[in-house]
Amino acid sequence: MTMTLETEPSKLPLHEEHLLKGARMGDFGGWLVPLFYTSIMEEHTAVRTKAGLFDISHMGEFLVEGPGALSYLEKNLPRRITPVKFSQAIYMPLVNDQGGMVDDIIVYRMAEQKFLIIVNAGNIAKDFAWFNARVPRDVTVTDMSEDMGLLALQGPLSQTILLECFGAFYKDLRRFHYKDFEGGVIARTGYTGEDGYEIMIPKTKLKQVWDILFRVGEKHGLLPIGFGARDTLRLEAAMPLYGHELNDEITPLEAALEWAIDLTKHEFPGSTILKNQKLKGVQKKRIGLEMTERGIPRQSFEIQKNGKTIGSVTSGSFIPTTGKNIGMAYVKTAEAIAGNTIDVMIREKPVKAIVVSLPFYKRSQS
Repeated sequence: MTMTLETEPSKLPLHEEHLLKGARMGDFGGWLVPLFYTSIMEEHTAVRTKAGLFDISHMGEFLVEGPGALSYLEKNLPRRITPVKFSQAIYMPLVNDQGGMVDDIIVYRMAEQKFLIIVNAGNIAKDFAWFNARVPRDVTVTDMSEDMGLLALQGPLSQTILLECFGAFYKDLRRFHYKDFEGGVIARTGYTGEDGYEIMIPKTKLKQVWDILFRVGEKHGLLPIGFGARDTLRLEAAMPLYGHELNDEITPLEAALEWAIDLTKHEFPGSTILKNQKLKGVQKKRIGLEMTERGIPRQSFEIQKNGKTIGSVTSGSFIPTTGKNIGMAYVKTAEAIAGNTIDVMIREKPVKAIVVSLPFYKRSQS
């Protein structure tokens, strides 16, 4: 008889604070995280109308530095790094030699030869191995994930709350730029489709910042937000999630992320395959779908057209902003046309849906 030991999920550094706020906890990629505090629908609406605070300290942080750091990243990343200014950030997929996506990351330029890279929690070990397999002698890659925490303040009132907490120094912070803060950074980035900030700080200072944000934000309707609403918000904004829309076999062109790579670069891992795919076209594409009959599309649900399989769902949910059931999926390229009627197989029955343009939701810029 063979015994298997189940590993306990890791706890967020603010685990006790989440319990105090009434969080319903659950497992997410090996982490014990707040799924919701009141309800997913209420928390989703709060971020769309006021503001919400997320504890995303499960995310990973790498520091890349040394005399050859810039040339190292230029050689291995699919976007040009040289034009990125100090205090600026850039989003991109991390690509393997077959053109598939190892992860999607954000690269922050801290100095001429110093870069901060944010990676997904479930991919920390894999990404660290990817970077180290290619690193030259004059570059050091350091995993800072154990020492750093990350909070996301998101929603139309996020700027008001942030400035009341930490001052006018952050007023002119532009989208995908950052400023130094308490041994870390405040960046104007997010994963909700709303305006907002991500605050990376040493874990020793995390509770203090969490408390300040709620003390000030309470009068503005700030709520703690769980991973349930994080998922519905990013889905509505059509932001891909690793393990759903992204994986090691799916390419950026199939995922509608061609804008996040630069095929004019001479060479990077997978570039030859991707350039060839651009020339010949892709066999499948990421789409948005909206249910026209009753039913919620869920990951792995089969998609059919005229009784034949054409793809599968990668993410889906009911969304309170519109009151609709929506999803993202991969289907054959010929079927990835807005207005195309398709069937989502729910409990072995075809349920009608329509292909729609992405994103489902785009915030007002006013």
